[in-house]
Amino acid sequence: MSTINVVRKKTNRVKPGLKFQFDYWLILAASGLILIGMLMVYSTTFDYGLRFQDDATYYFRRQFTALLIGLAAALIIMQFDYHVLRRFSVPLLGLTITGLLVVLFFGDAIFGAQRGFYEGSYQPSEIAKLATILYIAHWLHSKGDRIKKVSYGLLPFSILVGSISALIVQQPDLSTAGLIAIVSLTLFFVAGADIKQILVAGAAGGTAFLFLMLTLPHAAARVDAYTVALRDPTQASWNVRQALIALGRGGIFGVGLGESVQKFGALPAAHTDGVFAILGEELGLVGTLLVLGLLALLVWRGIYIATKARNSYGFLLALGITCWLGYQALINMAVITTVIPFTGIPLPFLSYGGSSLAISLIGIGILLSISRDSAITKHQKPQPVKLSGKKRIIR
Repeated sequence: MSTINVVRKKTNRVKPGLKFQFDYWLILAASGLILIGMLMVYSTTFDYGLRFQDDATYYFRRQFTALLIGLAAALIIMQFDYHVLRRFSVPLLGLTITGLLVVLFFGDAIFGAQRGFYEGSYQPSEIAKLATILYIAHWLHSKGDRIKKVSYGLLPFSILVGSISALIVQQPDLSTAGLIAIVSLTLFFVAGADIKQILVAGAAGGTAFLFLMLTLPHAAARVDAYTVALRDPTQASWNVRQALIALGRGGIFGVGLGESVQKFGALPAAHTDGVFAILGEELGLVGTLLVLGLLALLVWRGIYIATKARNSYGFLLALGITCWLGYQALINMAVITTVIPFTGIPLPFLSYGGSSLAISLIGIGILLSISRDSAITKHQKPQPVKLSGKKRIIR
């Protein structure tokens, strides 16, 4: 049995000079990714803007608007006690599920998928990522060791995550549904769920996901194309080949910012799912390694913030947000480098998409709020309380 120290908050008073104690490494990582992302958005959309909107900056301006909204929300959230979010976890999840239902009937159909409104500017599935984490963190925190029981743990967990994932699959969007399921299962595991429950949930979820991949026409076609590419790379699907051409063409230092040729129609969705390939073409291996470094820094600081949180809610919330952004980036880059079958999921902070950028920034704002709370508590000289448990989980 291992023990850890948990800090008990004694007062809301803050010493002078501690008001703005945030994690500046996290701010640096997010700022670097946003800067590169905005450059790549303009580089990959100015041709689209000229052809379809008669304005080279049309899509850039839309992304910039989402950036301002996300930054404003993040700046507000990072100033407040993140525990307030627990009051909104249930209504936010309810609104998100409602949005997922409404989009199936009234959403805009783009490239065969019905995922959003207003030309895809608002996508409930993007909000579902954060809403699910907020609720799961609150739920696990409130249940404590009772999640080891099937009636309190596995059963409600499976119903909740399964329902949300099923609604997203209907859009169809297997990658986002899988991402939410993996992040939720990670939180379920680190919160101390019984290992048998983890194995059952993982096996059931994996089987369902595999079944969908093999039965849904668009998913089955991508799996077939992937297996063909493994046997003979020259027979890979068009998307895969164009992404690899872009990465190979960039070499070490790239062809120069804005000089990509693959973005002019050869690589579909170059400004969204394929932005990492264009990044490699224009900025080369150096540019991709820079982005990988910034993402690694972001994940490191997110995990660090989680370990320094003063209770299980902050720990689970910070870890959930970090896993969400980290897993999503890994999936996107694995697709572009043909490690896994081709699927559409944006690269956090770099891909074009207002909902994705704004929600990701809100996630960063929550992480900064947790880090600020930890810094304040550290300087208040609180009394430690020892609690025990099988896992090193903050209770």
